[in-house]
Amino acid sequence: MVYITTNRPAGTFVRLDRGSLYVCTVPLLSGKFHWSLIHITDDGVATRHHWAAVGPNPRGRETYLQQTLPRGPLTASATQILGYFKVTAYQTGDGVIRDPERFKEVCKSVFPQSYPTADENRQHNMSCRTWVTNVLQGLGIERGQALIVEQAVISRSQACETRYLRSYLSSEPYQITIDEI
Repeated sequence: MVYITTNRPAGTFVRLDRGSLYVCTVPLLSGKFHWSLIHITDDGVATRHHWAAVGPNPRGRETYLQQTLPRGPLTASATQILGYFKVTAYQTGDGVIRDPERFKEVCKSVFPQSYPTADENRQHNMSCRTWVTNVLQGLGIERGQALIVEQAVISRSQACETRYLRSYLSSEPYQITIDEI
């Protein structure tokens, strides 16, 4: 496990492995986490992929969004990033989709449409967490392995959130976690 010390709220550059896939989590007020995938190509281009709200209403319609990270992954953006969790099955699995364009196609196809509100999506088991797990499977990672990744990200994000809150309360820098699953 690697720790990078950061001072809130500045977002400093984080070096992640080329040709890799990471699950990134940030804390939400509900005690849960927003999940996204950070895809690093063999050339070092970082792109964030996630299932998120469209527009300013966080409870409104959701869709697949992607954004190239020209500065690369950061320690913080609008909120503190808790951790980057490297999906080792992405590199080691046979038949796993690694091409960036095919990767985007899988991301788009997991939830082809959204219900009108986030609450309706949750009633139909559509969330950023379930989107990530389904994308992993769509990329060719076995369902059992994708579920292991999901559970590991949940437990590690909970531990990171506890550390983050302690660091916040004691006015100390938070050390972002970069770990392999």
